[in-house]
Amino acid sequence: MLDSKLYQKVVEIKNQHPNWGRVRIAKELGCSISKARKLLEKVKGDGFDVRTEVSKDFKGNSGIITVKSLNILTLEDALQIAVVDLEVWEVERFLINSWETTVGLRNSGSGKPETFTNFQVKVWLKRKSQEVARIEQLLEDIRNSSPVVPKFNRLNLTKAKSKRELEVSLMDIHLGLRCYKLSGADIDWSPEMAEEMAVNMLDDLLSLSKTFGPFERIVFPMGNDFLHIDNVYATTTHGTPQPGSEPWGSNLLRAERLGFYIVDTLKKVAPVKIIVIPGNHARHTEVGLGRVMNAKYFNDKNVEVDATIQPYKFHHYGVNLIGFEHGHSIKQQVRLAALMANECRLNGWKDARFCEWHLGDQHRKGSGRPSMFEEQGVSIEFLPGLTAPNEWHKIHSFNWQKRAGLAYVWDKTAGPIARLQVNIDSYTGKVMK
Repeated sequence: MLDSKLYQKVVEIKNQHPNWGRVRIAKELGCSISKARKLLEKVKGDGFDVRTEVSKDFKGNSGIITVKSLNILTLEDALQIAVVDLEVWEVERFLINSWETTVGLRNSGSGKPETFTNFQVKVWLKRKSQEVARIEQLLEDIRNSSPVVPKFNRLNLTKAKSKRELEVSLMDIHLGLRCYKLSGADIDWSPEMAEEMAVNMLDDLLSLSKTFGPFERIVFPMGNDFLHIDNVYATTTHGTPQPGSEPWGSNLLRAERLGFYIVDTLKKVAPVKIIVIPGNHARHTEVGLGRVMNAKYFNDKNVEVDATIQPYKFHHYGVNLIGFEHGHSIKQQVRLAALMANECRLNGWKDARFCEWHLGDQHRKGSGRPSMFEEQGVSIEFLPGLTAPNEWHKIHSFNWQKRAGLAYVWDKTAGPIARLQVNIDSYTGKVMK
């Protein structure tokens, strides 16, 4: 692996002395000609113009880097060319701007005046706190020690006439919620019951889906208020108190165990893609849980994890394009159609014939707005939740919403062909058979 400090020195030398070759650079660096050649090839391969200007100003726990060039116009490239150690520093904010410069015929290199676009990427950095560094080191350790699992050989998939994917949506489990009938709830409810319900729901949905398989992949949107509280103070992310909750620590460990069980069960059926969609009750914890899942399955060829910190995400499969958002942030759902078109213009929109958004949050098929509607060919649907209604739900008359888990069968060329639903009895809290 090439030394990052030598790499930066080569860039600086080429900025000052564009005509220097590997022999002169090797002498300047005090290294072998072979190593200087490799460094030069790396600089050239990365596409960095030798006229790139890099300035750094680090003081204590903060720093600023500025990169001016003709071809570096992303944050990632700027951090690379400036050789920023991302184990020590994190990006606080950044600014990208550009301006045009016209070069006369004597200096253009082509014998005629030319106009060039110059780019500047300015990045403000701050030193990572010890807590953040330790967490990242922990995740790195988990990734490095995660078992290497080869991709399962699925012979039945090669014989299948149709190519299909299965989406399993277990919305709003609210793991950690406790309900007491004596306190005004409709039923008694515990984290143990929620965990058992999720396991039974998963088994039944997979059983119903068997006639439509085999599947190329199973998409599992994870989050969507998978947990009920977000911190040791037993509040939501926004700070709303949630009485009757289990301690945050035990909730997290239970959620981790349940998440592992769900994914390990799904990957026996088909390769799994986890898409982390943080909810409004436990946004921070669910993002962290997603990072743990990413580390856990880092070396498992049967599992793909999208744990990027984005509020909404998309999945493209053949003629299908599905958007996932928890449903609490974008109040005017009609905007979701245009949002999908713009976000996916270069990735899926052109090929998609069936475009849908799947939202949670409302614990029912809908909200005060339509439960399901279509705008300019984009369908938007609120999915029912799994959580039991507590005293707050009963006070506000939200306690008789139908609870269910859903699975969708997506055909690569024919679009959505099945919508599977497993219901929960509102009177007993049991999965209905």
